[in-house]
Amino acid sequence: MKILVVFSGGTIGSAVKNGVISPDESNSYKLIKMYGQSSEIQFTVVQPFNILSENMNGKLLAQLYRCINSYDLSRFDGVIVAHGTDTLQYTAAYLSYSFGLCGTPIVLVSAAYPLDDERSNGFANFSGAVELIKQGESRGVFVSYKNDGSDFTLLHRASRILPHLPYDDSVFSIYKNSVYALYSDGEGLLKNKHYTEQNDSIVLSDCFELDERSDVMFLKAHVGAVLPKIPRGIKAVLLEGYHSGTLNTDGSELRHFCYEAQKSDIPVYLTGACEGFNYESKQLYDGLKINVLPQASPIAMYMKLWMLKKDRLNDVFLPCGGDFE
Repeated sequence: MKILVVFSGGTIGSAVKNGVISPDESNSYKLIKMYGQSSEIQFTVVQPFNILSENMNGKLLAQLYRCINSYDLSRFDGVIVAHGTDTLQYTAAYLSYSFGLCGTPIVLVSAAYPLDDERSNGFANFSGAVELIKQGESRGVFVSYKNDGSDFTLLHRASRILPHLPYDDSVFSIYKNSVYALYSDGEGLLKNKHYTEQNDSIVLSDCFELDERSDVMFLKAHVGAVLPKIPRGIKAVLLEGYHSGTLNTDGSELRHFCYEAQKSDIPVYLTGACEGFNYESKQLYDGLKINVLPQASPIAMYMKLWMLKKDRLNDVFLPCGGDFE
């Protein structure tokens, strides 16, 4: 069995020096040593860059894609990408849309604490990724992550994981059918009978290579929000509503913002809304030209809009990792 391991930094590849957590290139390879070399598995290791994941940007995402895509993946049984937790969801969605239901599974792993810390889940996450690859039946891009206090490592569909809650490093999927499997040392890999498989890929000719800075303005609803002026060069606005998918449509702030977007021919999208909960405030979305997206991870919708060319933005409505039965 052959596995390509791509190290990109993050806590899983960091060490603590003088009380500061910093990327450590030599520490990245500790995962391989912890798992142990064997005749059964051959690891091929590459490190395109070594950063804390909060420093991720579009150019680095594109570099990561090019690095993975430069290999003939048909020669590998799987790919493991070691990444930081802070921007795990962004990279997961990006790779999921880029590779779709690839025959060689790609699994992202991270760690809540450096590997030398006894609280770290990095090795458990790596082990879960290896087990998914060893199973030999998986397609597409996944995230392997063991939440604090859990007995299992969950294997999530990469485009369907939610943002972290404040002060919490746990990873959750948007719905139960977004979890592919769970893994434990005692029971091995157990598939989720509720899992649904969909092709997450975007036609790459409909996309452009990401630049360092996004051209999508991403704003989250909050009480008393002052909405900024839309900068030059923005191709779309993504609003994340309150948990019921609502926005303050009663005040002048949103109305003025949407009017200015219309004048500049900039589409406005809303993520976080679901069917039902037909509040009065939602009835005004059509008049404000707010396009309500299908149920999906907000970060996945942000990444999809960022990747698409302006004349292909409506492809965000296609069921790529966003429809849930």
